Amino acid sequence: MNKPFTPDPGFAPQDVRSTVARPTSGAAPFEVDEIFFSRTDERGIIKAFNTVFVRIAGFTSDKLLNAPHKIIRHPDMPRAAFWLLWKGIQAGKPVGAYVKNKASDGLYYWVFALVTPIPGGFLSVRIKPTSKMLAVVEAEYAALRRREIEEKLKPEDSAQLLLDRISALGFPSYYSFQTTALYAEYTARLAAMGRSPDPEVTDIEAIMRFSQRIAEEKADLTRKFGTAELLTANMRINAVRLTVGRGTINEIAKGYDLMLKDIRQHLRDLSIPRSAEGIFASTKDERSLFLLCAERIMHEVRDAFLADGHNYPGVDRETEAERLDKLCLQYLAGSETALKEAIEGAVRVRRDADFLRRLVVGLSSIRITCRVESGILQGKADGLETIVERLDNFHDEIAENLEKIEDAADAITRCVLEHLRR
Repeated sequence: MNKPFTPDPGFAPQDVRSTVARPTSGAAPFEVDEIFFSRTDERGIIKAFNTVFVRIAGFTSDKLLNAPHKIIRHPDMPRAAFWLLWKGIQAGKPVGAYVKNKASDGLYYWVFALVTPIPGGFLSVRIKPTSKMLAVVEAEYAALRRREIEEKLKPEDSAQLLLDRISALGFPSYYSFQTTALYAEYTARLAAMGRSPDPEVTDIEAIMRFSQRIAEEKADLTRKFGTAELLTANMRINAVRLTVGRGTINEIAKGYDLMLKDIRQHLRDLSIPRSAEGIFASTKDERSLFLLCAERIMHEVRDAFLADGHNYPGVDRETEAERLDKLCLQYLAGSETALKEAIEGAVRVRRDADFLRRLVVGLSSIRITCRVESGILQGKADGLETIVERLDNFHDEIAENLEKIEDAADAITRCVLEHLRR
C-alpha cells in the first residue's frame, strides 16, 4: 500500500515529485537524477539543506533545521562506516561512503555520500548509488553490523574489520576504495540518465588503470627475482658434485647473487608511490580521479540549488551556492595538481625501468658465462644444463615484465597530456 506524502510548505505546486505517494514500507522514492545537499556545523547540527533532502527524508524543513544530522541514521548502519568517515573529515580530508539512511516515516534510502570539511563545519552531497558495488557493500555492512551487535565491538575495532574486508576485496587503502566507488557511481549515474561518458574523468580512470598495471608487473617481477635465488642455490649444490670447474661455477653463482641483490634494491623503488597517510593513503592519479568526480557532482548540485525555487526559512540559497562554488574550484585545482604530479611519477618510473633493464643486461652476461661453462663441462655437471635453461626462461619473462611497465608508464604520459590538452 502507498500513502500520500504531505509536502513541506516550501514545496512549489509544480514539483510533481512532491505529490508522489510513498510506500508504507521499503525504500523511499529517490530518483537517480536527484542529489542531496546538506551543511552542518562542527557538531553535526544541520544548518542548510535542499529540497531533495526535505522530500526524500520526509521531514518538514523546520524539523531539519538545527537538528542533529544523525536524525536520519539507520540502525542497519555499522558504526565502523561512521568511524572511518569522521576519522577522515576530522583530518581535513573529503570522504566518500555508502550510507543507508532512515526517513521520518521509517522508509530507508541508500546514498553514496561525499562529505567535505569546510570552515565552521561540514558539507555533504549525496547521490543515489546504482553501480554493482552497492550489492557488495550491502552484504558487507549487514555481516559487520551483526558482528558489532553480537560481539559488542568498539567502533575502532569494527572499523579495522571493515578495512580488512576492503583489503581482501583488492583495495590497498580506504582512499582507493572510495575513489573506485565514487567513479563507479558517477559513471553509472551518467549512464542511467542517458548521458555520454565524461571524457576527462575517463582519461584519469585510464591513468589509474595503467598505474595499477605497473604495480602488478612490479609484484610479478619481485616474485620472479625471489625464485631466481633458488636457481643460484641449485647452482652451488651442483658445483659441490664437480671435480672440475667447481670454483668457476661457485664464482658464477656468487656474481649472479650479488647482481640479484642490487636489482631487488632498485626494484623496490620501481613504483608510483602512495602518500604515507595510513587508511587514507593514495596515489596521485587516485586523488585526481576522486577530486574530479567530486567536482562534477558538486557543480551539478550547485546549479540545481540556484535553480531551485524553494525558499526555506534560515537557508540562504545564494550563500550555500557560493560555498559549493568554492569547493568546485578547490576540487578542480586539486585534481589538476595531482594529475601533473602523476606524470612526474610516470616519468620517474620510466627512467627507473630503463635503469633496471640495464642492470638485467649485466645479469644476463653472467647467465651467458654460465651457459658457456656448462658447455665446457658437458657430461660432467648433471643438472647444470637444466639450470641454464631455467635462467634463459627467467630472463625472457622479466624482459616481458619490464616492457609492460615501460609501455604503461608511456601510456600514462600520453593520457595526462591528452587530458591537459582537453
